[in-house]
Amino acid sequence: NFADVFMIGKLGEVSLAAVGLSNQIGFLLNLLLFGITSGAGVMTAQYWGQKDVVNIKKVLGLALIFSLTCSIIFFMASFLIPEKLLRIYTPDLEVIALGVRYLKIVCFSYLIWALSFVYVLQLRGISIIKITVVSSFISLLVNIFLNYVLIFGKYGFKAYGVEGAAMAMCVARIVEFLIIIATVYIKKYPLAAKFTELLSFNINFVRNYLKISLPVVLNETIWSLGINSYSMIYARMSTEAVATVNVVSSIERIVFVGFIGLANSAGVIIGNTIGEGQNKKAEEYGISFEKMAFILGIGTTIILTLIIIPVLNIYDLKIETYNMAKITLFILAFILPLKSMNSTIIVGILRGGGDTKFALYIDVAALWLVSVPLVYLGGLVWGFPVYLVYLLASSEEIIKLIFGFKRIKSKKWINNVVNIK
Repeated sequence: NFADVFMIGKLGEVSLAAVGLSNQIGFLLNLLLFGITSGAGVMTAQYWGQKDVVNIKKVLGLALIFSLTCSIIFFMASFLIPEKLLRIYTPDLEVIALGVRYLKIVCFSYLIWALSFVYVLQLRGISIIKITVVSSFISLLVNIFLNYVLIFGKYGFKAYGVEGAAMAMCVARIVEFLIIIATVYIKKYPLAAKFTELLSFNINFVRNYLKISLPVVLNETIWSLGINSYSMIYARMSTEAVATVNVVSSIERIVFVGFIGLANSAGVIIGNTIGEGQNKKAEEYGISFEKMAFILGIGTTIILTLIIIPVLNIYDLKIETYNMAKITLFILAFILPLKSMNSTIIVGILRGGGDTKFALYIDVAALWLVSVPLVYLGGLVWGFPVYLVYLLASSEEIIKLIFGFKRIKSKKWINNVVNIK
């Protein structure tokens, strides 16, 4: 994502805004897929603790069905009515025109991404990590290389601009999926299921799956709508505000790779431990992971603070956008420990322990009852600069941390969710 934003930034702030807003559609799909697969991952981790491969394959089948259905809907909407989707975010006709060109191509990557997403999360649930890292890294290299070639027209290729970035994304997604699926079946991992095994679930199994997964899907859906509402507000502030947030968001997502990695590890280990019936040990793991999240957050704050200026200097930004992005990045650095701890609490500890409903409550309530109203007032009523609006958007982190800590101390988050066959 950082490479995308950097290269597209060379095309100007309008292109940067167009691709950034178009990617909000993919971001929404991404979070929905994360909700579907995270719910499935809770069950997979606990089944793996019991070494129950048969039911793991059933979970995989359900996750594939729901994820593909979701991605098809997003593909059709993005391909058929891209302009209407982008008008939700911005009234800027130039941004919309460029965004349509990008969105009508990149939407093809949604279909293959849905498959990859399911396998990646399920592989983590059974503690197979290496192939997911390797495939992501190779996909990233392919994406960066093709971005360079297709955006700017290198090695005899035409310069496609934003459309080149979309093409690069599609190819990178295909490469990633082929690596994953080939490895799963060649090495005969537990996810190497026959078609009949994927569809061998009954109504009780589906009901149990939905009981765990629906709160996670709702969580990610409602939360992503809130994040998308931020984009709408920024777009109505100014094109410079959108460009600023896109630069900051690209860096934030790189930082979050470590946070989500720790949270996913927490979820898998805690889920495996609960599946083994060792609740006391799961409680100890939860406390340990939260301490690690705090340390990781502090370390990341220090590193980001030191590299803010060098990173911004590689972008071609107007002085106003540059200054706004610099201040916003310092704000981001300050709140990273809170973000790190909250991602571990919600994605790792609570979901790993099967407490998906409470995770839904605190995540959504903090966003919609606190942050979204404040961002609306700050951005469109009070006329605050974008960095202060970004700070208001971060107010949810304090609320989530307070209630998350209380829930962990209560021990009510530890639940065995795979007792229905």
